[in-house]
Amino acid sequence: MEFHFLDRFQHMAPPAGGDVLKMASAPGVIPFSAGNPSAETFSLKEMEQVTKNLFAQKGAAALFQYGVSEGYGPLREFLQNRMKSKHGTGRESDRLMITSGGQQVIDLFTRLMVNPGDAVIVEEPTFMGALNTFRSAGARIVPVPMEQDGMDLNRLEQVLQEEKQIKFIYVITTFQNPTGFSTTMEKRRAIYQLAQKYDVMILEDNPYFELRISGEYLPPLKSLDEEGRVIFAGSLSKILSPGVRLGYAQAHEDVIARMTALKQAEDVHSNLFFQAVAAEYFARYDLDAHIAACTALYKEKRDRMLSLLEKNLPEGVTFSRPEGGLFVWLQLPEGLDGSALAARCAQNKVAVVPGAAFLADGTQVSAGVRLNYSTPSHEQIDEGVEILARCVREIMG
Repeated sequence: MEFHFLDRFQHMAPPAGGDVLKMASAPGVIPFSAGNPSAETFSLKEMEQVTKNLFAQKGAAALFQYGVSEGYGPLREFLQNRMKSKHGTGRESDRLMITSGGQQVIDLFTRLMVNPGDAVIVEEPTFMGALNTFRSAGARIVPVPMEQDGMDLNRLEQVLQEEKQIKFIYVITTFQNPTGFSTTMEKRRAIYQLAQKYDVMILEDNPYFELRISGEYLPPLKSLDEEGRVIFAGSLSKILSPGVRLGYAQAHEDVIARMTALKQAEDVHSNLFFQAVAAEYFARYDLDAHIAACTALYKEKRDRMLSLLEKNLPEGVTFSRPEGGLFVWLQLPEGLDGSALAARCAQNKVAVVPGAAFLADGTQVSAGVRLNYSTPSHEQIDEGVEILARCVREIMG
């Protein structure tokens, strides 16, 4: 049978590296391609106790009924208070809603704002999930080079001057996926000022910002927002568990009201029981202590990977040194293809993600590959970097 999909969905083919991502879960494969938190960080005993407590409460059956689309009240209140007191976000006119992961914030806001042909400005490279969402909306994706301290501001202003129908700027401000780079406070202010000057909105995707291993704390770009110009996309996937599928959006009440209406039409509400589990967990346990335990584990793994990359990679190959998050960005010398390296690694049972997967035009060649250090064990990091370095030398000749 011939299927007649909408034109804009013709661009929704699996991104470059899709086969490599599937390979990461295959037996015997070293999963440098993963985007997951470590299963070692899941608070299984605590979650078991929380679940038992919820079942023991009077009225527990209500958690298996329909809920409100904006989200479970106690969880929204906890996150709103935490974001305001700890991270300085949330003005009087801001509201917070619960979503089915941070990805749904991107989807809802894009559906709310973007008509086919409208422009969305993105960092290059950037999160492949966001790129597919923008493609599905028929957006014109306009890339701006990502530098080690954030977007290229000169190019950003040039794009803002030249492009028409720009709906928003999409940024991952802290421990960016895939590079691990963080946007400095100076550049966060500059991006916000440019958004004011050219009257565009900002979608700040910040799922990794609490996973700081080293360096100076950087408050969200949303903390600078005095006029409702910034939509903050947060996630519980990296600090609690990706399987619970919970994220949140913090934005002006008018934006949240419309995103909530869209969510109601899309999936009614996020899993109510898991929202209650998360709220009860946060009420009973010290979230900051849990995050500190996560980052201590990730520091060991990050430091191990960076040390081995420094020791084993040939001259001319560079890599990022993230202060947190989950990823390292490896850059081959100019003219070489990260997809070829990913294929060579796959032949040797090491899965990495080629940089082309993170480009606005996924058909372009990228010399980069993304590595993950949170998922593999110490032994896998040791073996995997050795194999990776050997594959790099083979690619370089």
